[in-house]
Amino acid sequence: MLYERDADGHFIPDPVKFPDGMKDVGDYIHDKSMKFGIYSGAGFKQCSGRIGSLGYEVIDANDFASWGVDYLKYDNCHIDGTPAFERYEKMGNALKDTGREIFYSLCNWGNENVAEWGSSIANSWRTTIDIGVDF
Repeated sequence: MLYERDADGHFIPDPVKFPDGMKDVGDYIHDKSMKFGIYSGAGFKQCSGRIGSLGYEVIDANDFASWGVDYLKYDNCHIDGTPAFERYEKMGNALKDTGREIFYSLCNWGNENVAEWGSSIANSWRTTIDIGVDF
């Protein structure tokens, strides 16, 4: 995706990397008998700095469904102070409303007691911060 949205609020797929659009990518992946996973964030930007889904949950969920997405990893960078449950629930509801079964994976590094509410809105959730090895 590019770093901005179009006039209607949709992600703009990179025309060089995805010249035929994201639905074509989804169709290609499914033709290979694989599942199509995508990444976004519950903030204004994704952790990579590209635009996130905060405030655009319904538009993004509908786009993901129309592209044939099977899995969404939903990260937690560049947030606005809204509690995680509210941000994640909004996307979870938007995904359900599409009518397409999309595996929904929350990533808020185990913060805000996600173990207590994650199962009520998602298929999986992170329980810890990133694990690393100290060399």
